[in-house]
Amino acid sequence: MPPTIAQQRGLAYAPISFAVVSLFSSGYVIYYLLYKERQKLQRLYHRLVLAMNFALLPVTFTYAWSTFAVPEGTPNYIGASGTNNTCTAQGFIALMLNVTVPTYYVSLSLQAFMGIKNKFQEEKYRWIEIFIHLTALCVPAAIASIVLFTDNINPNGSGCYMAKAPQGCESDPNVPCERGGNIDMVEYILGLGLAFLYFVFPPSIIISM
Repeated sequence: MPPTIAQQRGLAYAPISFAVVSLFSSGYVIYYLLYKERQKLQRLYHRLVLAMNFALLPVTFTYAWSTFAVPEGTPNYIGASGTNNTCTAQGFIALMLNVTVPTYYVSLSLQAFMGIKNKFQEEKYRWIEIFIHLTALCVPAAIASIVLFTDNINPNGSGCYMAKAPQGCESDPNVPCERGGNIDMVEYILGLGLAFLYFVFPPSIIISM
């Protein structure tokens, strides 16, 4: 059943207000650490917080982009005025950084654990920083690239994300999918990975402290 006009308006415009709040919040954290309290960046904790907020900024813009990035003429999308390229760009950035941000978030727990274990002598555990950045950037980029190259970034929800096209074709045998290959394994890995980042890793670190 297609969404009503009211639901389409909600999907198109509701994310924008939240995006603006997130934009100012992340922007202030970046400004504070780079210009007001730059000496705090001598600590690993604050460098990770800075990196996380830099990753949040592009995600915020994808939310603000909303349905405007959806290819013009796509049914059931109010405000759709983009192209396949804008849709792909929005979905790729959102998909990649929606994994990057929680990776940085859980790294704060790892940093706290390493700090306690080494009596906060940062020189003994500073080596984890490069591995955190590599994991937070390279793994999400690889996942998003697989989704991109299999044409699985299409209109979904309030914009473009991981989905086949036309929307709902994978669950309706009467509607053939025109875009999107079989990436079930990637979807399982992504889902389990996010569940691990949010619900398994942080409590495990806290318990081990």
